[in-house]
Amino acid sequence: MAYSFLGPESPRPFSVISESYQHKFILPKFPDIDMYCFGEEYENKLFEFIHKYLDLETMDRLCYVGDVKGSIADKLKERFCLIEPILTIIPGHYSYVETDTQKMLSIRIAHVGAEEYFRSQALLKPEKRQIFDKIILKDAIRYFQNPTELYENMMKCMSKDSRLLIVHRPSNVNTLPIFRNAKQRLENNETPYTDIIKDLHTCNLDVQWEIEALPVLMPKRKWFSMLRGKFPPQIEIMSDSEIVSGVRELTEGILKYEGEMVEFTDRLLFITVTPTRTKSGMAKVKRFSAPDYESYQAANLKYSMAVTPELRQYVVTPGREAKKESGGFPWG
Repeated sequence: MAYSFLGPESPRPFSVISESYQHKFILPKFPDIDMYCFGEEYENKLFEFIHKYLDLETMDRLCYVGDVKGSIADKLKERFCLIEPILTIIPGHYSYVETDTQKMLSIRIAHVGAEEYFRSQALLKPEKRQIFDKIILKDAIRYFQNPTELYENMMKCMSKDSRLLIVHRPSNVNTLPIFRNAKQRLENNETPYTDIIKDLHTCNLDVQWEIEALPVLMPKRKWFSMLRGKFPPQIEIMSDSEIVSGVRELTEGILKYEGEMVEFTDRLLFITVTPTRTKSGMAKVKRFSAPDYESYQAANLKYSMAVTPELRQYVVTPGREAKKESGGFPWG
């Protein structure tokens, strides 16, 4: 006789209990202002680092390039009491199509976003361009098709003492509690931070970088709701079915411990970019707290080194070479 169930009827197997619990695990809904926010402590620390690496002042004309989901443009204006209005630009746009394997295929939409805006501005005469004192790129690198051209066009739209700040979340040092499949997909679809620095150096720009850890404290259910809402924006590459499976992986794995609150850190890479100000005209790349070091130009340079008495007899100087040609003893 065939049975429609496996395992003893009492007690029920843990797998059956887990399946029934999964349907009862209802995630709450939060308003957008809370859904796409890591908390007040996190934002205070983020603004502190923005002030440190961007040196944003009240009179600065700011351009914010970042996703609409989780945008901090309005909070920047309020926090730093900016007088000039902030220009907000979307970095780009992807169209996502779900495949038969329940995975998302990303399709880049051309001629949309920051690249197109700064390209059109660079084609204008200098007196007609929109000039900015500071520009912020937040979680935007993955949208750019030709970042080198974008950086060059940005510099044409910036003032003499301008500064560009790139806020990036590298997947290889990611500390957010995400599921395994998402971590792997993000690493495969991300632009390595080394390529970002190389592109900036190619444009002959001074680069300073630093990695900072921002504290996060929130209810576990809110974090699951954020993942379901595909936040941070990099999670948009995951399909709904993958999100559901990933949340289940977390509830039965690293976030299964007792307690409603979860505490973790978010590692962000801050890259400060300025036009090169070195005397040689060559760009420098260094950590933010490292001392200044200026590279030498690729030219014929004269070097000197002290020679010990033991080696002096084997060194042929121009004077000794002439003495040898005249028939004298060259080692005297």
